[in-house]
Amino acid sequence: MKRNTLTTAVLAGLTGLAGMASVSHAVNLNPDGLGQVLIYPYYTARGGNDTLFSVVNTTAKAKAVKVRFIEALNSREVLDFNLYLSPYDVWVAAITETDAGGGQLLIPDTSCTVPYFQGGVPGNIGVQPFLNFQYTGARSDGGPQGIERTASGYLEMIEMGTLVGNAAAGATHVGGVPASCALVNSYWASGGPWRANPNFELEPVEGGLFGGASILNVAEGTMFSYNATAIDSFWEFGSIGSHTDPGSLVPDLNSGDTTSNVFLTGVAMVDTQTWPAGVFALNATLTFDELFNEYIVDPDLAARSEWVVTFPTKRFHTDDAPGGAFVPPGAPIPPFTRTWSQPACEDMELRVWDREEREPEGEIIISPPPPQVGFFLCREANVIRFSRDSIVPDQTEILKEIRRDGGFTHLSYTNFELPAGFDSGWVKFDLTTIPTGGSRLSVPANTTGVRYAGLPTVGFWVQRYTNGTLLDDAGTSVLSNYASAFEHRGSRRIVSD
Repeated sequence: MKRNTLTTAVLAGLTGLAGMASVSHAVNLNPDGLGQVLIYPYYTARGGNDTLFSVVNTTAKAKAVKVRFIEALNSREVLDFNLYLSPYDVWVAAITETDAGGGQLLIPDTSCTVPYFQGGVPGNIGVQPFLNFQYTGARSDGGPQGIERTASGYLEMIEMGTLVGNAAAGATHVGGVPASCALVNSYWASGGPWRANPNFELEPVEGGLFGGASILNVAEGTMFSYNATAIDSFWEFGSIGSHTDPGSLVPDLNSGDTTSNVFLTGVAMVDTQTWPAGVFALNATLTFDELFNEYIVDPDLAARSEWVVTFPTKRFHTDDAPGGAFVPPGAPIPPFTRTWSQPACEDMELRVWDREEREPEGEIIISPPPPQVGFFLCREANVIRFSRDSIVPDQTEILKEIRRDGGFTHLSYTNFELPAGFDSGWVKFDLTTIPTGGSRLSVPANTTGVRYAGLPTVGFWVQRYTNGTLLDDAGTSVLSNYASAFEHRGSRRIVSD
């Protein structure tokens, strides 16, 4: 499998140009939800949860897309493959738990993948368990080694190009089924045309993808949904992108254009910067200095609240373990401040209010305790459980994220114990807290030292209510749980050295 290295680009020189490039021709967060890259902040197959997701091709052209599933602790890949979408296609799949406690992909959709898990038979369900090759053996990062590590994480989809010719014809549906996924797969077989030239019968990336996911728990009668974060103009304008074989770990989130466009709220302007590597441009579009959302744990409603806070580019800055992103040992790349081996726990300052603008007296209690003193998030995809007491269960009530023991305590979910009387309200996380010797500022774009303050973040708040007294017309108690999800809000701040 192939990797590219961020460190080499950074050490080669932090240079670039700031200017007013065309807004449509630089990496940007698309508020309309369409893009060339989709980031789904969280999946879970724990505790009876299944994650259902989809991607939609809104264009009249067939597309090549890299699909990647990533575990939650250190962002090691657990499954990669290529997806070839028909014009106007919708591809759907589900992540469920295996008998061994890991995650697996169930594919009822006939759209072409390489390899072709589904087989092209309507009604057939393709099955592919997630894999632990990237965090065990020679690639072990020293974290948990069990297959259960694959049971939660996040996923990304990266468009690689637009299909033309016979490749497009093979991927295009005829009567509801692709004309020839066998032909598409043969292009990657030994001696196939894509082995010799991956850009054969491909044209430039055009975008137009959107997607979303739902987390369903049948036994508990709950389901909530969220939209994927859409990144547009990820690739340099007019480029094919990077069409690679299904076993390749590229393209990844460091593979795109090095220029970013960020709309700065409150000042009605677009800030354009050029960076030393693609991941920094993507960081700029996702960086918040402050993160906001609500919580409710009202006992009268049997209400529960959990937050997902995912850092989708963290691995490029912190993974100094074997098989990682070639980060120098103990030398994190800003804006992250600690590497996986230190461990990679990021400081957070916070403020809490109830719904009547009151703030608590004293400190918020966080458990299980992180390696350092204070509030930290130590994972790539973090789950924060809001609680009214100090009880720390083996798993969270909604997402079923687990508590870990021993040397991996810091990789558990985070328990956020609210003060008495704070049953509902909102929280503000300050993502610019700078620990001793670290920097929570992005790598400089140019000699003027323009930087973004904070951390690149995606995620949402999920809430659940339970009504245990609901009766039907016959007087029988019926299942009455309700759930919903809301994306995080945030603010942006740039500074100049």
